[in-house]
Amino acid sequence: MPDKFTNNVRARLYKQGYQGFTKDDYTSAALAVECDDLNNPTKDQLSQAVDYLKAKATSQLSIADEPVEEKLLTEIESLQAETELETGALAVAPQDVGEMITNKAAVMGVILSEQQINDIADSVDTSANTFDEILEQVETALLAYADFSANQVDAKIDQTLTRVQERVVNRHEQSRDKLSLGLTGISAALEASRNQTKSQLSGILARLNAAQ
Repeated sequence: MPDKFTNNVRARLYKQGYQGFTKDDYTSAALAVECDDLNNPTKDQLSQAVDYLKAKATSQLSIADEPVEEKLLTEIESLQAETELETGALAVAPQDVGEMITNKAAVMGVILSEQQINDIADSVDTSANTFDEILEQVETALLAYADFSANQVDAKIDQTLTRVQERVVNRHEQSRDKLSLGLTGISAALEASRNQTKSQLSGILARLNAAQ
C-alpha cells in the first residue's frame, strides 16, 4: 500500500491540476525534502515535495540544479487546511470529491449539474486508504450514473414509441370505421337510387299500358 507521504503529495498535486507522476518521482521528491519516515511526513515536507514536483513538471527544476532545499524554502506554499489521518489513511473532503467528479466527467465529455455531482459524490467512500482508490470509486460512480441515465433515456424512448404506436393504431381504426360508414352510406344511396328508378319505370309502364 502506498505510504502516507506519497498519498498526500499525490492528493495535493491532483487538486492543483498536476497528474502523471511516477513512483520514482515521489521517491526523488522524498529525498529532496529529506523525508526519512515516509509514513510520518511533516506538513513542511509535504508542501516542499509538492513544489518540487510542480517545478519538475514545468521544467523549472532539474536534478543537476543547486541543493533543492535552498530553492524550495523560498517558494513554500501556505499550509493547506485538510485532514490527514495519523494511521496513513487518506481523508478527502466532500468538495474535493466534487471537483474530482467534475474533472473526470469533463474528460468523458459529460456535463453535470450541481445536484447530479452531489448525488454521485454521495456514493464515493472518502475514507479510502489511497488516493487511487478514491479516483477509482469516482470513475465507477460516474460509469454507474451514466448507465442509469442511459437506461432512463431508453425507457423514455420506449414509452414514446409505445404512445406513437398506440396513436397510429387508433388512427387506423378510426379511418377504417370512417371508411366503413362511408361505404355503408354509399351502398344505401345506391339502393335508394335503384328503388327510385324502379318506381319511376313502373309508373311509366303503368301509364303506357293504360294508354293502350
